[in-house]
Amino acid sequence: MAGALVKSVRRDLAGYAAIKTNNFFLFIGLLVWGAVKSGVEPASSYPFLLLLGVLMLCPASGDPLEKIPRVRLALWPLGRAARAALRVGSLALSPVFWLMVTLLSLRAPVGIVLGFIAAVVAMRCGAGFRSADGRAWADRKSAPLVTKSFRQMFTVLDTYLALVIGAGGGAWRLFAGHPDPAAFPILSIVAAIALSTYAQCLFSLEGESGMTRYRLVPVRGWRIVLAKDAAFLGVLLLAVLPLSPAPGLAFALAALALGRYPSLCVPLPVERWRFTNGRVLWGVLQLIVGGILGFAAAQNVLLPLCAAVTLYALSLWWAGRELDRRPQ
Repeated sequence: MAGALVKSVRRDLAGYAAIKTNNFFLFIGLLVWGAVKSGVEPASSYPFLLLLGVLMLCPASGDPLEKIPRVRLALWPLGRAARAALRVGSLALSPVFWLMVTLLSLRAPVGIVLGFIAAVVAMRCGAGFRSADGRAWADRKSAPLVTKSFRQMFTVLDTYLALVIGAGGGAWRLFAGHPDPAAFPILSIVAAIALSTYAQCLFSLEGESGMTRYRLVPVRGWRIVLAKDAAFLGVLLLAVLPLSPAPGLAFALAALALGRYPSLCVPLPVERWRFTNGRVLWGVLQLIVGGILGFAAAQNVLLPLCAAVTLYALSLWWAGRELDRRPQ
C-alpha cells in the first residue's frame, strides 16, 4: 500500500515541473533578477510568489488515493479512520507542501502558517470533490467548440491566476481611497502575462484523439482556431475589464499570434490542475512583443491595437491553412 502511494505521489509531483517554462514564472524571475542586480530585496515579487503558492494549494492538497483505481482501492483492507489517516499522512510525501510551509515560516507569522497547514489538512480530508475526468468533448459531441474550449481553460491554473489578478485589481480600484490610475494598465498586462503561456498550448488538452475528431468535423480550420481564441480572449476580458482592457487585449492578441506555431507544430504536454509549460524562445517573444504593444496601447489605444489585430489575423490565416492541409 505504501509503495503504491509513493508511486502515485511521485507521478503527481512531476506535473509541477511545467511551471519552470511558464511565462508568468519567467516574469517573476525577471523581477527577482532585477532586484538582486540592484542590490535590493526582491519585495515586488513577493505578492506574485504568494499568489502562485495559493493557487497551487488545491493541487498540493490533492489526494493521491484518488489516482488509484477505485476497484483496486476498494480491495484494500482499510476502515474509514485508517483511510482518513492515510490521506492526511500522505502530506508528508509532498515536497511542495513542505516548501510552502518553509517559505511561509520565513515571512509569515506563526498563526498564518498554522492556518495554512489546517486548510491543507481540511482539504485533504475532504478530498474527492473534484472529478478526475475533465473530458468535455467525448461526452457532448454537439456542444459548441467555444464552450468546450472554455471548459478546458478552467482546468489549468493559468486561468485562475489571471482572474485573481483582475479581481484583486478591481477590488483595489473599488475600495482603495486613492488608487494610482497608472497601475491599472500594468496590472492588465500582468494578467495577460499570466494567461499567455496557454496560447502555446491551445490544443494540448485535446490529445491525439481530439485532433482526429477535429479532422472529422465539417468545419474549416480557421473556425476551429477561432473558437479556441474566442475562449482565450473571453477569459482574458473577464480578467482585464476591472483594470484597463486595451493593454491586456493588445498583449493577448500578440501572445496568441506568437504562440500559434508551438500550439500547432510543437506538441507541449499539459496536465490538468497545473500551470502550463511553454517554449522559452516563444515565451520571450510573447513577453517582448506583447509588452511593447501593451504599454503602447496604454498611451494610444488605436494604433497598437490595430497592429496587434493585424498580427493576430495573419496568424489565424496561417493556422487555418495549416489545419486544413493536414490529412484526414
